[in-house]
Amino acid sequence: MRNSFLLGVAIVATLGASVTHAQGSSSLQGLGYPPGELSTRALGTAGALGEMDARSPINPASLAIRPAVQIYAQYDPEFRTITSGGKTSSTMTARLPNIGGVLPINAHLVVGLSASTFLDRTWETSRARSQVFGTDTALFSETLKSEGAITDVRLALAYAPISRIRFGVGFHTFPGSLRLTSNELFADTTRFQNITQLTGVAFSGKAVSAGMEADLLPSLSVAFSGRKGGTAKMFANDSLLTTATIPDRYSGSIAFSGIPGTVVAIRASHERWSQLGSLTLAHTVAVDANDLSAGIESNGPRIGGGFPLLVRLGVRRRTLPYQVGTSSVQETSFGGGIGVPISLDRVTLDIAALHTSRTGVAGVDEHAYNLSFGLQVHP
Repeated sequence: MRNSFLLGVAIVATLGASVTHAQGSSSLQGLGYPPGELSTRALGTAGALGEMDARSPINPASLAIRPAVQIYAQYDPEFRTITSGGKTSSTMTARLPNIGGVLPINAHLVVGLSASTFLDRTWETSRARSQVFGTDTALFSETLKSEGAITDVRLALAYAPISRIRFGVGFHTFPGSLRLTSNELFADTTRFQNITQLTGVAFSGKAVSAGMEADLLPSLSVAFSGRKGGTAKMFANDSLLTTATIPDRYSGSIAFSGIPGTVVAIRASHERWSQLGSLTLAHTVAVDANDLSAGIESNGPRIGGGFPLLVRLGVRRRTLPYQVGTSSVQETSFGGGIGVPISLDRVTLDIAALHTSRTGVAGVDEHAYNLSFGLQVHP
């Protein structure tokens, strides 16, 4: 028991030490950055359609909006620029944040399986340092690299008793891992030996979710969903380090489709990230977060006289789940996207682009361009 405790202290201390060194980024604190579990289509509206989109694993009731067989996947690169202390650095992070499929059982019952990124903690940084050994001063390059994420794997069922009302329930498991590599590379390798340290932890968790979606009027729809978190655990090898709770979430949206070919939506969400606090790495604090977005999706020109191109715009404002020191980080995104029907609408290519700024930390200016490419196939 004592060995497990000491191992846990060592791991958390090592990971926590990376906060000030490697995470000049405001968005990569704690256990990582939450992409939001939004499909490319929903990202084109800055998240506004997330509650009513079958490819966004948020509201399980949305699976029954269009009960058709489909598989989907997306690729989301982020190009981030950080300015702090008069110095600017740029990084690119590539994510595969969302894959899944939908299978109708009959005209009323639909099942869906998805895997989406819950928290992402992938970064790499380096700096030049010196260390005094007796009367000698050694120059070396210190590199820290973090690779890891927590994934939300969801099995969901949706039921539509009538065409205007849909209900859904989801069962979630949260596997994950984090690997930190520290390298000290000395300029003079004839006198000093390079040092490499590897540290890793694993995560697991569970939760359930439920939701509903209803057409109140022919041109007005509402949707609500929630997630109730279960136990989350952090392991080193087979040793349990600590436990917490997967964050509860409550969200809802309203959509107006009174303009032909156009949907205008607003979504609000509250996520209790503080419930994950005891798993948080040293020197960081988990905080509850609000998320508000508004967007529009509208038919554009028809391609070859067939199905129309879909055009999307949106704006989003949210709080990130971890503080920097005592400061909460606010994220504002403006963006848009298109949906391109291919092969008689059996294949849809979605593209989204957002410009994101993260504020709230004195002396740190962070901006990012987020791209998203999603492919949906109806076999």
